[in-house]
Amino acid sequence: MDYRQFLANSQPGHRKLAAVSGYCPLVLAKKPPRPQPQPHPQQADRSFVYGTLPLRLFLGVTFVYAGLQKISDPGFLQPGSSTYIGTQLQGFVAHSPIGFLIEVFALPVPQLAGIGVIAVELVIGLLVLLGLATRWAATAGALVNLVFLLTASWSVQPYFLGSDSIYAVAWITLVLVGDQGVLTVRPWIFGPPQSDVRGRPATTDLSRRRLLLQLGGASVALIWVLALLPRARPSVVQGASSSATPAPSPTPVASPTGIRIGALADIQSRGSLAFQDPATGDPAVAVSLAGGNVVAFDAVCTHAGCTVSYDSSQKVLSCPCHGAAFDPANGAAVIAGPAPTPLAAIALQIGTDGGVYAV
Repeated sequence: MDYRQFLANSQPGHRKLAAVSGYCPLVLAKKPPRPQPQPHPQQADRSFVYGTLPLRLFLGVTFVYAGLQKISDPGFLQPGSSTYIGTQLQGFVAHSPIGFLIEVFALPVPQLAGIGVIAVELVIGLLVLLGLATRWAATAGALVNLVFLLTASWSVQPYFLGSDSIYAVAWITLVLVGDQGVLTVRPWIFGPPQSDVRGRPATTDLSRRRLLLQLGGASVALIWVLALLPRARPSVVQGASSSATPAPSPTPVASPTGIRIGALADIQSRGSLAFQDPATGDPAVAVSLAGGNVVAFDAVCTHAGCTVSYDSSQKVLSCPCHGAAFDPANGAAVIAGPAPTPLAAIALQIGTDGGVYAV
C-alpha cells in the first residue's frame, strides 16, 4: 500500500506515530462474528409427519381389500349373477352423467372393465402401502373415486351418505402431503435420499408446492360442487304408487297400453318376476304380495347401482353388493343397509287376457 494512502486511511494517532518514527503499524481487520448454526426445519420436530400415516394406511388397505373382495366374489365376472359387473354397468348408464362413456368403453367389454378395476385398485393400494410413487398413486386413487362418485354413488343424496366423494378428498389430501418419507421402501430400492448423500438438505421448490396446493384446492372444490348438484331419477314413473300400504292390483282392462312382462298366474306362483322397465331400460322386478296383489319396482339399488333381487324367504328386495334391503309391501321402503331412498315404483296394468303390463 502507498505510504500516503496509508496515512489517509489510518486513525489520527497512527498517522502521527508514522510521521514521527517512519514506522508503519500493522492494522488487523476485525473478525466478523461466527454465524451460529441454525437447525433445519426438518430437524426441529419430525413427529408431525406421522400424522398422515393413518390416512395413508387406511386408503391403501381399503383399496387392496376392495380388489381382493372382487376377486373372491364368484359372481363379479359371471354373467347372470346378481353381482355381475355388466349388470351394474347397465344401471350406471341410465343414471350417471358419464353414462355415455360407460356405454362406449365399458359396457361392450364388461368383464375386461371389471378386471381393470380390480388391477387398478390392487396396484394403487400396494404402491401407497409401500410408499412408492405415493403422490402419483394417490392421484390415481382420487380419479378412481371420482369415477365411482359419478357412477355408483351418483344417485346417493345427500352426498355425505355416499363414501366416494369423501374418499376422493382423502386421496387429494394424500397427494398434497405425500408419504413424508415414513415407512417407505424407496431407500431399499433407490438408495438413500439425495440430501443424505451430499450432506445438505434438499431444496424445496416453492412455486411447485404453491401450484400443487392450488390444484388440490380446485379439485376439492370441484368434487364439492359435483356432490351438491341435484340428482334426477328418470326411472320414477309419474303417478306410481309409493304409499305405505300396497296398492291393490288394478282392475283388468281389455286393451292394456303398456308392455307385457308376463302372466299374472306365473308371477303369483313364482312370487316374483325380473323384467326390463320399458320406460327406462333399467332392470326391474315384479313381486306378488299377500292377497294376490302385484307390484313392480326399478331393480337398480339407490345406493350404488347394483341390481336387487327378491328374497322369497324374507319377503324383501335385497341388494347383494352392500346389504341394502327394501320392503315391497311398503312401497319398497328402505329397511336395512346404506340405501338413501326407496326403489322407484313402476305402474302396472292387468289385462283381461291374464297378462301383466308395465306402463
